[in-house]
Amino acid sequence: MKKILIANWKMNYGPIKAGAWVRAFRRERLPKDVDIAIAVPHISLAAARASLGRASIPALASQNSFWAEEGPFTGEIAPAMLVEFGVAYGLAGHSERRIHLGETDEMVAKKAVALQKAGISPVICVGENALQRKKGEANKVVRTQLQAALKDLVGDGRAPAIIAYEPVWAIGTGKACAPEDAKSMHALIRGILEKKFGKTADNIRIIYGGSVDARNVGEYLSTTGIDGALVGGASLDPRNFGLLCRAAVIA
Repeated sequence: MKKILIANWKMNYGPIKAGAWVRAFRRERLPKDVDIAIAVPHISLAAARASLGRASIPALASQNSFWAEEGPFTGEIAPAMLVEFGVAYGLAGHSERRIHLGETDEMVAKKAVALQKAGISPVICVGENALQRKKGEANKVVRTQLQAALKDLVGDGRAPAIIAYEPVWAIGTGKACAPEDAKSMHALIRGILEKKFGKTADNIRIIYGGSVDARNVGEYLSTTGIDGALVGGASLDPRNFGLLCRAAVIA
């Protein structure tokens, strides 16, 4: 299965800086045997698309979307609108949205279905916080989040989604999850996917996110069961992210 690296810029880079980032990143020596995508703020999608020109690397991803096709939802973005920018992947349920904006498992499920129907691959984010892990509840939390998100997704032989395991306590803290611990959680996730989708689950990539950088990405991607990475702060510099992409393939 081909690995994938997704850069999540979060709330960084308006159109001017986004365009400059893409142009700089395209000058990097990028590996051909790994998929690469960038999740940019909605306001910067047009600039990123323009700077890509006819290039297909990196692919574009959205950081959020709504579940309705249109209507009185001020400030929201429909998946069909994202399709017009050539968006290939869409994050759903990132922990920062769950924590700061009250995004629930039900909302994540509806967003994932809407993305799938629009032809965008949902990247469903799941993960426990520090207290939940300390209390031994990590598996229960991830299982609950994932089963809710998958409830109405359709598996027809193609991968219905990408699953991103992001332990909340590791995001932006510099305290990355040990690869063996991530491997264990990915195995749990794989089992849930197999129960839901059968053989189709073999095509679903499970990626890790949480303080991933050029120094540790190789160890993660060489660990059995980890099919890529969702990268935050380490993706904000195009040269550093290019280095990370190359380090991932060397693994």
